[in-house]
Amino acid sequence: MESISIKLESAIAKQIETGMREFNYTTKTEFIRDAIRDKLKELEEERSKKKTWDALFATRGIMKGKVPVRTKEEELEFQKKVDKEMMEHYEKKFGIKLT
Repeated sequence: MESISIKLESAIAKQIETGMREFNYTTKTEFIRDAIRDKLKELEEERSKKKTWDALFATRGIMKGKVPVRTKEEELEFQKKVDKEMMEHYEKKFGIKLT
């Protein structure tokens, strides 16, 4: 184990002592080690989120221009067109009238 010395402002040292009593830490060292572990875990989570967002934005860049963007009206019109084409296909295939 490696030793590290730090100097803290009095106000922070008092906050540590208050936290120690409130959350049952036996030593300042135990309290500080736990705080450091929590911070390192938080940083790792942030690193992971950043990596995920970077991958998402990279994918977005790859897909840019590949998928047409439609308004609600255009989407409804597209759905109607597909529905009509499907009905015509099945009417012709089975010789029945669906409408």
